Amino acid sequence: MKYFVLLIVLYLTFSSYIEPNKLHEERIELQNSSWKLDGKCLETENEDGFILSAYSESTGDIASRWGYLISFSENTFQTSYRAPCGVDCFTSVSGTYLWVGSNKIEFFVTKISRSEYCLDTSENPRKSFGTYELKTNGERIILKRI
Repeated sequence: MKYFVLLIVLYLTFSSYIEPNKLHEERIELQNSSWKLDGKCLETENEDGFILSAYSESTGDIASRWGYLISFSENTFQTSYRAPCGVDCFTSVSGTYLWVGSNKIEFFVTKISRSEYCLDTSENPRKSFGTYELKTNGERIILKRI
């Protein structure tokens, strides 16, 4: 009986150290959203991760529209690159995504399109480019390969 009481006391003691957010962690929603990226995204299979930042097309700051962008719809994604001039390599990546756990997502790349001044050609990998864990940091979402 002493051991049973001791087990209950230990359980109650250690369960109080579990973070409440870990018990009921909400999934970060991406569907029907667009984000600015911190750089290239899903152009190769060995990327460690990337950061999504909120942006708006309607902003008065025209410079914020340049760079790498990603849009999510229902289970599909599309990346693009925009530059203020045409002397650049314009790459877009398209594919699907699958939630494999709470805030864990797997990306399947179907097509990488390259145009203008690119050294590499377009390709159709049609395979998984990895599983990423999502975490929020203010208004940004950090995706880290797991």
